[in-house]
Amino acid sequence: MSSFAGVVKIARFNWPWYAGAVLMTIALAGVLSRLTLSMPWPALIWTMIALADGWLLLSLVVSHVIYDRSSVARGGWLDGEMAKEVAIIHLGQDEASAHATRLLPSANCRVFDVYNPQHSDSPSLARARALAVAASMPAALNQLPLADGSIDLALVIFAAHELRDDHVRAEFFGELARIIGPHGRVLVLEHLRDGWNLLAYGPGFLHFLGRRTWLQTFAQAGLRVTHETRLTPWVRRFELRRIR
Repeated sequence: MSSFAGVVKIARFNWPWYAGAVLMTIALAGVLSRLTLSMPWPALIWTMIALADGWLLLSLVVSHVIYDRSSVARGGWLDGEMAKEVAIIHLGQDEASAHATRLLPSANCRVFDVYNPQHSDSPSLARARALAVAASMPAALNQLPLADGSIDLALVIFAAHELRDDHVRAEFFGELARIIGPHGRVLVLEHLRDGWNLLAYGPGFLHFLGRRTWLQTFAQAGLRVTHETRLTPWVRRFELRRIR
């Protein structure tokens, strides 16, 4: 895999933002070259353009650090894990199965795609689904085809934030609580709506959810956080168990 594969994937999923920024910069430069504006307006306009373009470039740099250079890119969120029955649940873009099969070679890994356009309408997600190469079993997010307590480890990697409705998201995690039973665990990786992601992604950080929202979702689903770590300044890992 290329050392830039992660950031290239991010750019492909979100290419309209980057293409739009380039076209807007060219268009504004053309307009400004034909206008006669007194100071400080030219300086203010160019500063705003530079800030907007700089934020987009910074988002690519941060994405490269996260998805190509950090432990996230190497599946470090699975370090030390052991499990026999593993369920990988995503919404059209499987970010976990390659790492799980490599780092948990003796595990029985099953992959489910719970995408539903009624609950997840992000254009970037639609593009990600179109580019996906690995096949997954389609499933309803509130009715996974797994028996109660049959899963040792459920992986939800950069996926659950696409469920924008609080009730639907809590229902999904309630289904995860069912399949892991009293002894299994759920691992969740997510960006948070916090200062680090604001600095990196600008207004795009609003696509993520805040830590308080995640904790409310977990509690509503009957899950508790047993371990929480930052894998990078921008990515949080939650380990969850059922509330007995």
